[in-house]
Amino acid sequence: MVYYKRSPFLFTSWNEDDRITLYNYNQYTKVLVSKEVLKIVDALSKWTTVQEICDKFQISKKTLTSTLEQLEKLQIIDKNSHANQDPLVRYTKLWDPIDLAMQRQRSYGGSYPMSDRVGNSPDPIKHMKGISSVKLPVPQNTFQNSGRLLDILEDRKSNRRYGNRYLTLDELSNFLYHTARVKKIVKSKNGTLTRRPYPSGGARYALEIYIANNRIRDIKKGIHFYDPLNHRLSLISENSTYRRKFNNFTRDVSTAVSRDPDVVLIITAVFARTMWKYDKLSLSLMLTDLGCLYQTMYLVATEMKLAPCPIGKTQEQLVKNWLNLNWFEESHLGTFLLGVPETK
Repeated sequence: MVYYKRSPFLFTSWNEDDRITLYNYNQYTKVLVSKEVLKIVDALSKWTTVQEICDKFQISKKTLTSTLEQLEKLQIIDKNSHANQDPLVRYTKLWDPIDLAMQRQRSYGGSYPMSDRVGNSPDPIKHMKGISSVKLPVPQNTFQNSGRLLDILEDRKSNRRYGNRYLTLDELSNFLYHTARVKKIVKSKNGTLTRRPYPSGGARYALEIYIANNRIRDIKKGIHFYDPLNHRLSLISENSTYRRKFNNFTRDVSTAVSRDPDVVLIITAVFARTMWKYDKLSLSLMLTDLGCLYQTMYLVATEMKLAPCPIGKTQEQLVKNWLNLNWFEESHLGTFLLGVPETK
């Protein structure tokens, strides 16, 4: 007896022509199907025989067998001689479908050929005017007597316990200057690129940083955009409701936090910068960029004897509303808490 069952790794989508695409992200196969075929695939939630499907949909056995064999060849459905054997079931319990799909996307790799890229390379720098702005002081010999890199690596750790002293504007300026500023602008066949203190896939630098100020006295409380080219903070919103909600979010996620951090760095991604060049690898590259930025922030904060801690969870809807973002173009990707540690 032969049994059929749909692959547990399928995504279904509709294209601009309202045609249905079935995509097996575990096998990298895609197929356009009719609504009638989709109904058959939908019925294969468990191991089923050809006869059972024929009886359900009143389809001729010859036509159905041909369709099933084609779908099995394309790895949209699985075929087995035993209805009680499912070798992939333990993997479906381990992996969330969306997580596994993203992991599999990494294997596509590569980049769009120049001829396939739409329009010009996106601007590598975001320009925001804001309500007001503050030019940050450029650090002078900040790390003149700095520790050795290996010592800093050994001392690096997350710290969510803050002291009575608050972060100063000079300290925030030093931190941003050494972690995120634009060091150089470069012209290339891939458009205008930048060089910054942390690495980025293809030097696309999709990440932007917004500073939610809780305790620095020399700038207004609210959300500020960090302009990495001019090393400047631009006040975007003084709305205390959003800031309070985001602080509640950080406390809920990071239960060991002693109080609201002095500042919260909200990191977004401008997706088009990376997606313009890198096909299905883009999201993976942007998350890799985020990890590189986090480690750079960790090391600089450790050298400055500050308390750093990133948060893995995001709050896309709140950040979207707070910053008035089109979240298909730019959205919340990471969060980094920063303050002055408590003294022991």
